[in-house]
Amino acid sequence: MKKLIIIRHGKASMDGEDAERTLDEDGIIQAKSLELKLNNILDPGNSKIKIFSSPFKRALQTIEPFANNSNLTCNVIEDLREIKIGKSSKLTKHEIIKKMWEDKNFSSDTGESQNDYIKSIKSGINNVLNDFYSNDYNLIFMTHGNTIGILFNDFFSVKFSFESWKDISMPDLYIVNFNAKNKVENYNRDNKNIEKIFYIKK
Repeated sequence: MKKLIIIRHGKASMDGEDAERTLDEDGIIQAKSLELKLNNILDPGNSKIKIFSSPFKRALQTIEPFANNSNLTCNVIEDLREIKIGKSSKLTKHEIIKKMWEDKNFSSDTGESQNDYIKSIKSGINNVLNDFYSNDYNLIFMTHGNTIGILFNDFFSVKFSFESWKDISMPDLYIVNFNAKNKVENYNRDNKNIEKIFYIKK
C-alpha cells in the first residue's frame, strides 16, 4: 500500500525572517535522526519516492539528509509554505493561531486567514495529490504545523483542531494510508525514536 508521509520541520532558531530561519543544533540532530526513520519506513533503495517541500529553510534542512543520501530530488513548492500568522497588538502568537482555528476567516493585523491560505494552495496541492492518486509511488510532504492540520481538515476530511495543533512536535511525522478509491483509510502519527524531539511550551 502506497503511503503519504507528512512531516513537520525540526527545531529552528527564532532569529530572522520566518522563511529564512534555520535549524538550530538540536534541529540538525533531529534531521539526521529523521533520515534513519524514513529509511526504515520507506526503504528508498527498493521503492519509488517523490518529495515535495516548503521553501522555508528550516523545512528544506530537515528533509535534506534523507533526500541527498537517497539520491532523491526535493521539489520545492510554495503551496507547502507556512501560513502567514502575522502579529497583533492585542494577541500573542498562540492566541492568534487559536482564533485562526476557531474561525477560518480570522486573520491578524498582518496575517492571512485559513480560508485565504487554502485558496492560495488548493490548486497546487491538488495537482500533486492527483498525480499521486494516479501513480504508484510513496509521497513525502515536508511542511509546517498549521499546514499539516489544514491538509488533514481540508484535503483529506480528517478532523484536526487547535488542540491537535498544540500536540505536534518538532519534528513530527504522520503516515497516511489510502484505499483504492483514494480516500484516507487510516493514518498513524509516528515520532518515536527521533532524537531531541521538541514540544513547544503552551
